[in-house]
Amino acid sequence: MTNLQPTINLPILPEHEDDPHTFHIFMLIKATRRWLDMKTEKRRAFLDGEMIPLLRQRPEIRMRWFEPEAFSTRASDLMLCETSDLSAWAWFCDELRDSLFWDHYFEVIDILPTFEANYLAWNSGLE
Repeated sequence: MTNLQPTINLPILPEHEDDPHTFHIFMLIKATRRWLDMKTEKRRAFLDGEMIPLLRQRPEIRMRWFEPEAFSTRASDLMLCETSDLSAWAWFCDELRDSLFWDHYFEVIDILPTFEANYLAWNSGLE
């Protein structure tokens, strides 16, 4: 397992003081025709029956959902997950892959794991 502890003492951004190793993972997804043709009640039932229970099993993951569809043809939706536990994230992705979410209702375009403005903390340590 990768050790995320810094080898030198660097300042961290205020929003990371409680957990400086929080990953912000952007999942760019595109709704399929199957999803778009479903009535809102059925979409909600899928989210409540499939997605919410997965997140409840992994409270280490916090999820937010954005809809860039009015501004982008590449992705209709963007999922932002925050976690410091990459094992929980891997489990969550495996579960999504085994559900109708992945490739049936949504095409997963890209997954971008990030640290929020990590370069700012690094650069402030060099001054």
